[in-house]
Amino acid sequence: MKQHSFIVGPALVAGPQPRHADKRRPYILLLAAATLLAFSGCTESHASAGHDHASEPAPAATFKAGRGLRLSEPALAFAGVVTAEFTGRLPAAALLRTARGDFVYVANDGWLLRTPVKLGPGNGVSFEVGEGLYEGDVIAVGGAQALWLAEIQAVNGGVGCADGH
Repeated sequence: MKQHSFIVGPALVAGPQPRHADKRRPYILLLAAATLLAFSGCTESHASAGHDHASEPAPAATFKAGRGLRLSEPALAFAGVVTAEFTGRLPAAALLRTARGDFVYVANDGWLLRTPVKLGPGNGVSFEVGEGLYEGDVIAVGGAQALWLAEIQAVNGGVGCADGH
């Protein structure tokens, strides 16, 4: 097997090497990293960067305490959210069961509010609701798990640098 030898270091560059080249290397790398951050927009807050908010796309999910979650039309379609009027029996697909209790997303003026419910008897396909909903309420009958994940992301997740903060 043939062995290869490589020359590493100043011998690769033709001509004499300045003495201070090795001392400047960390500063050059730091300058390159700072330039990369500045051009990617990660050094300024979105509000102070002077961005035109009218030209930016709407966020996929917005959360407001007391109002709930608002998703864009593409996000609603992607999550499979379907709404219908509550008629006294709750479809199992509309139910969100968590360690903190049972919930249903109630639609109100484009917002979906996670609402606690107390369940009555059920058969696995649908349940009676003892408290939390009224007949005629518009509820999410599909996509409850996806809504919950979107809410958790909107409340706790924040946004990444690439998402334009």
